[in-house]
Amino acid sequence: MLEKMDVQEDNVAAEDTLAAGRESWGWTRKQRAGLGILLFILLALLTVQFLRRPARLDDPKVIVDGRAVTLPVRMDPNTATLEELARIPHLGETLAGKIVAYRSARAATAADGIVFHQLGDLDAVPGIGKKVLEQIEPFLAFPGAASQPE
Repeated sequence: MLEKMDVQEDNVAAEDTLAAGRESWGWTRKQRAGLGILLFILLALLTVQFLRRPARLDDPKVIVDGRAVTLPVRMDPNTATLEELARIPHLGETLAGKIVAYRSARAATAADGIVFHQLGDLDAVPGIGKKVLEQIEPFLAFPGAASQPE
């Protein structure tokens, strides 16, 4: 019987020691500190990613060479400037430059002066494939297209 009481006292002492190291919801001080550090690191990484994003379409005015460049909801790739095309997500300055160069080279030979009649015509520009076309489609409008949403 005495051994049984010693075992019970040991169990109670072990529970008290365990309870002293843990809060009522079950996390030790080290676990909470570790979780806090991980959350801080995650928040810092997300903040850096947010600040490194390129210009967004919801910011309509950007100053380039001392003048404001405005990006409409949809733009015509036949008339858009390099700066306007570069602001389209997933396009960037390099592909925008290729579109402008392709358009300039073929505008003189185009029957109506329009190089890009539909989205598929942009596939002929080097560096633009089906994936990029899918990504930039919501930002482009083509001449003569029936009821483009604005």
